Amino acid sequence: MTASIDDLAFQPVTALAPVIRGREVTSVDLTRMYLARLERHGEALKCVVTLTRELALAQAAQADQDLKAGRYRGHLHGIPWGAKDLFATKGTRTSWGAKPYENQVIDLDATVVERLREAGAVLVAKLSMGSLAQGGVWFGGSTKNPWNPERSSSGSSAGPAAATSAGLVAFSLGTETLGSIISPSSTCGVVGLRPTYGRISRYGAMALSWTMDKVGPLCRTVADCALLLNAIY
Repeated sequence: MTASIDDLAFQPVTALAPVIRGREVTSVDLTRMYLARLERHGEALKCVVTLTRELALAQAAQADQDLKAGRYRGHLHGIPWGAKDLFATKGTRTSWGAKPYENQVIDLDATVVERLREAGAVLVAKLSMGSLAQGGVWFGGSTKNPWNPERSSSGSSAGPAAATSAGLVAFSLGTETLGSIISPSSTCGVVGLRPTYGRISRYGAMALSWTMDKVGPLCRTVADCALLLNAIY
């Protein structure tokens, strides 16, 4: 590629996938780029709880090895993403955005995390959320809007919306009870999909309201949301 790899930061999955598949750039290089952006901008936006650097680089290396061996898993193969920090991720803390659970480790992967891993996606970060899935304030502060840092990112999926909007991840996963996907998506200028209740497994995700919670993607485009829905349901 002749341009800087940073130019890929704001590309949708539908544009990144052929670049990875065509081996114009490796998943490891793409992952390193997003990790660098998370380190550079995450603190200012208050949108990152945990960088999963070692896991991400291992998953990216595996994605590159699989591709070299002719095993391509689909559009999400080798694509870096971020998870709202209420999805359990084995070996990594899951804080639920709340100080009492800051160092909590749940020894399993949420179903959606497992499905994205099987699709070849690379988890680069656990992203901020309103404490116990309420509002946009967590133990690290108030998540900022990338378009106007004087304003909040709005809603409990604030971290996923801010990180996706700022080009810190290619896409993210969030949850919604009463607007926590659609509100931050609208505020930050990304596409959020709130699936029908019960469509997506919530196993391994903290529940705010067991009869109302939904899991959905936050992406750059409608097409990306369609790809994600197909991967996680």
